Amino acid sequence: MLFDIINIEKVRKAIIYFGVTLLVLFVQNIVLSYFAVLGVHVFIAPVAVVAVGFFEGGIWGGAFGLITGLFCDMYFNETTVLMTVILSVIGFLSGASAMFIVNKRFFSYFFVSLAALIVVSVCQMFKFIAISDANILSALEVAGLQTLISLPFTYAVYYPCRAISGIDLSK
Repeated sequence: MLFDIINIEKVRKAIIYFGVTLLVLFVQNIVLSYFAVLGVHVFIAPVAVVAVGFFEGGIWGGAFGLITGLFCDMYFNETTVLMTVILSVIGFLSGASAMFIVNKRFFSYFFVSLAALIVVSVCQMFKFIAISDANILSALEVAGLQTLISLPFTYAVYYPCRAISGIDLSK
């Protein structure tokens, strides 16, 4: 009776995507935190959220963004709920755009990931620009550099998430 209500395929995907969340956060927080380019670290969580939203839809992307954002906010000291809100919105909007506006090929995914990385970087720098009166050009330079060094990881996230989702793009 209970197994008639539960969709085992969705539970399996949720467990796999939770593993993807843990793997992405492990790579980001443990491995890539030792490597900095001009003092800027790679941030790959938005890329993973966009990938899940792209292949699973807006609801899955928003939920994945919520969980990933919660873990990111636990890791980063300076943000309270910033990543939770931003990554949830990015996951939902990337899923909705993949459903209605863009196709699910890598080129579209790359530009949606670029937009997500720019939004996250600018939101991270907003506190320094608005509150502490930091130099806007240096803050935007850091945001641009973080976006540029995070873009190569779109390749590493796109293809495994496409394989997990089971979407065949050869049609």
